[in-house]
Amino acid sequence: MRKIAVFIVLCITIFSFGRQLTVFYLNDELYPVSVTYECENEDVVVFLFEKMSNPPEGLTTFVPVDVLKAYFIVEKSLVIDLCKSQLAVLDFQMERYFVHQVLITLFTNFSGIDSVYFLVDGRKRDVLANYVDIRYGFPRQIWTEWPVRGKE
Repeated sequence: MRKIAVFIVLCITIFSFGRQLTVFYLNDELYPVSVTYECENEDVVVFLFEKMSNPPEGLTTFVPVDVLKAYFIVEKSLVIDLCKSQLAVLDFQMERYFVHQVLITLFTNFSGIDSVYFLVDGRKRDVLANYVDIRYGFPRQIWTEWPVRGKE
């Protein structure tokens, strides 16, 4: 019963209408910059990925367009399935910042999510594209702050 209640709360959080969402981008010095958007889209995760892949003028992103294939929730974890062909262009630095940008954005917007897992083309892999180890989940307690230290 408790699992069903948690699932319902997470679904309401993810599919809520008309809420403010925070998306993180990078400035020229690769420091995080947050931008708040009003979301009226029924699919908040899709909305966040669309925004992350299309930064405002003067900001940078390492989230490729159309990288999100699917997502689903398992208890308090969000599982993100990504498109391998879209990740293929990422070098080490880009791949690392991609992970940072996605995780800080998701954890900032979804308080009910305790961890994020990545799949690539529907499969569990050892690395995201070529470098970042994704064999294990990324827990909230480590990823709620920008892991790369700098100005905010």
